[in-house]
Amino acid sequence: MSYRFPLSYTPIDEQAIGTVLRRYAGVQHAELITDFEKEISRITGVRYVAAVNSGTAAIHLALKALNVSSGDKVATSTFTYVASVNPILYQGAIPILIDSESDTWNMDPELLETALKENEPVKAIVVVHGYGVPAKMDDILTLSRKYNVPVIEDAAEALGSTYREKHLGTLADIGVLSFNNNKIITTYGGGAVLTNDEAIHKRVVHWASQSRENKPYYEHLELGYNYRMSPLNAACGVAYLNKLPALLQGKREILNRYRNELAKCQEITFPIDSSSASPNHWLTTILVDSRGKTVFDGDSIVKQLANGGIETRRLWNPMHVQPLYTNAQFYSSGTSENLFKKGLCLPSGKELSSDDISIISTALIDALRV
Repeated sequence: MSYRFPLSYTPIDEQAIGTVLRRYAGVQHAELITDFEKEISRITGVRYVAAVNSGTAAIHLALKALNVSSGDKVATSTFTYVASVNPILYQGAIPILIDSESDTWNMDPELLETALKENEPVKAIVVVHGYGVPAKMDDILTLSRKYNVPVIEDAAEALGSTYREKHLGTLADIGVLSFNNNKIITTYGGGAVLTNDEAIHKRVVHWASQSRENKPYYEHLELGYNYRMSPLNAACGVAYLNKLPALLQGKREILNRYRNELAKCQEITFPIDSSSASPNHWLTTILVDSRGKTVFDGDSIVKQLANGGIETRRLWNPMHVQPLYTNAQFYSSGTSENLFKKGLCLPSGKELSSDDISIISTALIDALRV
């Protein structure tokens, strides 16, 4: 369906991309990838960046870099997209799903500690910064040190978000970004592995390049992957990354406009910003309590708004209820299922005007009151 108001759409900026391609005419294509990596490093403050072809590939390589292998246990968030968890299976490891806490909607540190105690040894923790909102990293990193378990930050949705003035993806052993089509910065397919550990970076780049040895002929000593980012994807990243500050400001303005427009509907609430964190507000998300004349049936609301040209999406359907992961060990608080039951993502593209947000908000309130 073609939506008048898509959820998160980035038009192709032909002029900006063309300018970059002309600037790199006649040079080795790999320089586009290298310069994109350097720019991510400059923005985030991390020492080493490896650009790959997806956030999923980045998580896979991060797990491999931490020596996660068959039979190992990995604790991860249940309230996420499946790409956060599938790479654990790629390595033959065993996912342990951790429910959310209600403040940030991310991994609950208390449940995580219970899981770490009951499943020693846990080989790694994959914490997801859902919807660009920072998880409670002070608590999680404290547990990482206490139980000697390394942490991978899945910051796929969180480029530009900070926690105690540090960019997400740079706080733990390894960070992961995504530049998929709907992200705040897109390369129309792509991801990155972030680390301050030179040895990890070298291994990741080696594996992502089919583990080809540095010799004047093809030689491979270990299994590798065709995971490196393409130069054309990197060119889009070089063209777009300088827009990040303006995009972050635009996303905050979109959220504030929605807050103003929907203030009249008392059944709608927004996530609470933490004083120690600065989310990128990648998508505006809401919760709806069914009461009075307001009845929230997520699927019917999504369908009704779609019929009016408005694309919305329910919040993540937790991994522990997915058929693929129903047998996984799960530490529950009930929070993620409640979020899925009550939550909705609203159109958040940078092209939205104040009038557009007013139209969307009115349609949402009307749909809830039917």
